[in-house]
Amino acid sequence: MILTTLVPITTGIILIWISAEKLEKYSIAAAKKFRISPFFIGSTIIAFGTSAPEMLTSFFAGLDNKGQMIIGNIIGSNVANLSLVFGTTLLIIALKKQSIVHSISIIPNLGILILSTILTWFFIATNPFSISTSAVLLLVLVLVITFWFKTNSVISSDNSQEVSKNFVTAKLISSLLVLIFASWLIIKGATNILNSFNLGELFIGYTVLAIGTSLPEIAAATSLALKGRYETVAGTLIGSNIFNGLCVLAIPGLMNRPEMSLGWNYENWSFLLLILMAITVIFSLYIYQVTRQAKKASLFLSLIFLSTYFISLGFAY
Repeated sequence: MILTTLVPITTGIILIWISAEKLEKYSIAAAKKFRISPFFIGSTIIAFGTSAPEMLTSFFAGLDNKGQMIIGNIIGSNVANLSLVFGTTLLIIALKKQSIVHSISIIPNLGILILSTILTWFFIATNPFSISTSAVLLLVLVLVITFWFKTNSVISSDNSQEVSKNFVTAKLISSLLVLIFASWLIIKGATNILNSFNLGELFIGYTVLAIGTSLPEIAAATSLALKGRYETVAGTLIGSNIFNGLCVLAIPGLMNRPEMSLGWNYENWSFLLLILMAITVIFSLYIYQVTRQAKKASLFLSLIFLSTYFISLGFAY
């Protein structure tokens, strides 16, 4: 029991943490070769990389027709990103007694985050497992990335030492392959828990999968916060939640498995989606405030963010 459950999950989590750190490092190194802005790096390259576990675990869960586990992973990961990850980042800044400030250029992206969360909520409430849903979500994602490229890919001067393009590409691919293997391990362990303890797919997706697949965001955000790259942290979290909602949610419909929706009941998810919407709005309002004036990071607010996820576990259970 322990070998088939805890070992795969623990190994997968460790591998995700290590590979996510490498993915962040080499994503930034590759992006610098093209002199791309910090927000664009965070919202696309790092966000895509840190969302890869959600995408992959959703794919593997889809192969087992675990539709509710996929939805739980998406909602749980997005709540974890803005409560655990941002809460941890804010806590680090508060303990360092530093201020946080953002450029006003991030404001449109806060609007995109809120709108994408509303769109995610709408499709989860209606039909999250259809091809038409997937098509709309992916189309919106393409439009969002296009907007980011046109408005945030500002060329910046960076004289840091460049790394061979082939070398960076090889490192990125190897990091992604490790993420794939790690995601498979976590799904294997989560499925064993589901079968052994008779826990619901919703709860397993919201806890084991969400925490496990959010570790890349935690690793990346912690590393960036310690380095003072707050703009990249915000970009990573905004981009990751948008990728989770628009890309990961599209995976079940693309697989075209009607049996995935068996036992689906939106009512079980409504309050968790309300929590996601609330934490998204609070996060967006806080970032908006620090675009107008630099603020000392609030220890109290960081604890509110951190406690939100654990409070939500009661509703997931």
